[in-house]
Amino acid sequence: MSDRDDNIDAFTLATPAAILAGGGARRMSGADKGALLLGERRLVDLVVERLVSQVDRIIISGRHGYGLGFDVVADRTDGPVGPAAGLWAAAQWVTENIPDARGFITAPVDGPFLPRDLIECLCESGSCAIAVDDNGEHPTFAYWRIPQLLEVLARYAGEGVALHQVARECSAARVAFPHEHALMNINTPEDLKRAEAVAGSV
Repeated sequence: MSDRDDNIDAFTLATPAAILAGGGARRMSGADKGALLLGERRLVDLVVERLVSQVDRIIISGRHGYGLGFDVVADRTDGPVGPAAGLWAAAQWVTENIPDARGFITAPVDGPFLPRDLIECLCESGSCAIAVDDNGEHPTFAYWRIPQLLEVLARYAGEGVALHQVARECSAARVAFPHEHALMNINTPEDLKRAEAVAGSV
């Protein structure tokens, strides 16, 4: 392994991951998506399985921790509302609890096939970065540099802002992941059925 590879490994392992689990799941009749079963396993367990070898710290950005023993970070009232609220809360928590971290990774609780090299690829440039595939941008799979992210989100205190907009204002790099199912989100019952059909090949 080269010195460059050693540096990348040290950097990525020092980067915590926040599993985004605070959504309302309106298209799933309000179900807790992390607790949904894909085969015989919960979505949150599948996400954790793919993240745990890539980072040394995982937190749950949401309302509870699924009995996994990770720190749970609830939304705060001093930042943006909506999807960006989880980013704001996670960034504040990492700043307070892991002050040496330059940034953090996010992955959605309903993304059970996330790439096993997600963090290495997103962190390679050292700048904010979001995952993309043939279906477009997926800003829930992202690396966020904390100073940049907090500067952007502070502009939207008390307001909603789309994660796509946050990524643009952070000048996030776009990192391509070629596998067609790697960035799949489970948003509807039909998505869950499709995920069951391809689970063995991902």
